[in-house]
Amino acid sequence: MRSSFLSLPALLLACIAANPTAAGEVQCEYRQPGVRNVYWGDLHVHTAYSLDAYGFGTVRTPEDAFRFARGEPTTLPDGTRVAIDRPLDFMATTDHAEWFDFLSLCDEPAFTAHPQCAALHANNNPANGGKVFGGFVVPSITRAEPATIDICRDNPTRCADLAQSQWLRIQEQANAANDPCRFSAIIGFEWSATPNASHTHRNVIFRNASVSRQAIDYIRYPKLGDLYGQLDRQCDPASGCAVMTIPHNTNMGDGESFDVETESDALLRGRARYERLVEIFQEKGNSECLSPLGVNDEADCTLEVRLSKHSQTAKPADFTAGEWEHMRATYVRGLLLRGLAAWARSGEARRNPLQLGIVGATDNHAATPGFVQEADWQGSVFAIGSFDRAMTRIDWNPGGITGVWAEQNTRESLFDAMQRREVYATSGTRIRLRFDAATGDDALACDRQDDSAGLRPMGSELNRVDGKPRFRVSAQFDRVPLERVEIVRGAWNETGYETTVVNAWEGEGRDVCATWTDSDFDDTHPAFWYARVQETASPRWSAAMCQRAGRCEEFPAANTRVKERAWSSPIWYLPGGDVDGR
Repeated sequence: MRSSFLSLPALLLACIAANPTAAGEVQCEYRQPGVRNVYWGDLHVHTAYSLDAYGFGTVRTPEDAFRFARGEPTTLPDGTRVAIDRPLDFMATTDHAEWFDFLSLCDEPAFTAHPQCAALHANNNPANGGKVFGGFVVPSITRAEPATIDICRDNPTRCADLAQSQWLRIQEQANAANDPCRFSAIIGFEWSATPNASHTHRNVIFRNASVSRQAIDYIRYPKLGDLYGQLDRQCDPASGCAVMTIPHNTNMGDGESFDVETESDALLRGRARYERLVEIFQEKGNSECLSPLGVNDEADCTLEVRLSKHSQTAKPADFTAGEWEHMRATYVRGLLLRGLAAWARSGEARRNPLQLGIVGATDNHAATPGFVQEADWQGSVFAIGSFDRAMTRIDWNPGGITGVWAEQNTRESLFDAMQRREVYATSGTRIRLRFDAATGDDALACDRQDDSAGLRPMGSELNRVDGKPRFRVSAQFDRVPLERVEIVRGAWNETGYETTVVNAWEGEGRDVCATWTDSDFDDTHPAFWYARVQETASPRWSAAMCQRAGRCEEFPAANTRVKERAWSSPIWYLPGGDVDGR
């Protein structure tokens, strides 16, 4: 299962040797100060170091995943040979920290015959992986019980050492794959809290090779405040460590983990410090928005919507009106609106704990980052190798990717762009998207892309507006013509929330630019705006699969088309706020 195994001292030396922070940050030859390029990547990828990936047959390591991201082919658990159609510029492995000890322990000869390890190795394939998931994954992430409880009770020191060596091995492989100016291999892990089967996971992403001493797991640190506290203690800025946490699958969170209306000031400060981004789209569904119960809005919240309740597939009828509204409030648009209200409540603190930029990812569990080609996708790792298994998860999708506007392709430059939220998400397409705002006399026109420095890009804040704010969306198609450009506006006042979706352009185009003035703007109330671009319809993965199998008549819901999208990070107006709003 492992591509290499080094002793703990050797791993420590390897990690220190690969640390670029001691020599300063790389300056690429092509870098031009102030000129930003778009770089494509995947910030949410699992390998054989994640129990839920290995349990379904994934044997590829982080090293293999980085190679796949750069264009090398790999083999799926069923033996199928696949490759990404276009290499990525960056990626992060985010293996679940909860099982680093168990997977390493079961590789040791002294423990391979233990009943738990024997059960793991006997069932790690797509057909039987459900036994691994139910027997080991579910208890550990829903009840914070160690998967290795029987073994590690008698071998606590060995288990702790193995968890640490796995974390160091991940760092070693990322540092070896990192190729500044050409490919950025980012270090990360996933904190996998799923209390009561409600997803409240965070991907933890580091700026460079200076990282936390441990991969912080949900079993030892079961509260969000525990995660923030450990990052405070273990990620020392004086040593060059910088980190962010990215919530994902809010569509599967049952409305949990964002109680900003009641949280302590310390927890709100932790959110504001660490949570700069939110993942809006991945293989388990779209988390942008959810229409009110009973409303079918074909033009808004319908792309790859996947309902679940306590991690089980659900229908609207399974929810009470209160449960539905609670869930809606933690989709991305709901979080952005609640952030405005939290800012208004914060008084002199002027803090928006939900001022979130937007990213997309695959959440791929086959070590195949960025493998989002609809025509080639084989279904999730739980279904690979079986058309019938894939059809049981027809509401899944290949996932999305992230575009980052940065000066150069280095870990540090990309992280800094993510910190300032100059990022956007797509559902897998590579639409090139810009979203700018202008106030006062700043120039804003589609025939001018070299406008004054007064323009504010996606992710920024307008802390002063003279007149009405104006916006520009510039979008270049990928492989499918564009169909619609929209601007989504959210505002808050004392009577509640207000949202509007403005159709700024519609037609069939390749390179589109649209401008819009918010004539309803009220400078006494906080607001946000983000751009959304939609392609014309193209065949969905399930259509390609059922057509190859000649079974579309059996599964008519599979033979369908999808309109891929891109979402910019918002631009905010916070009356009297500072530059960052935090």
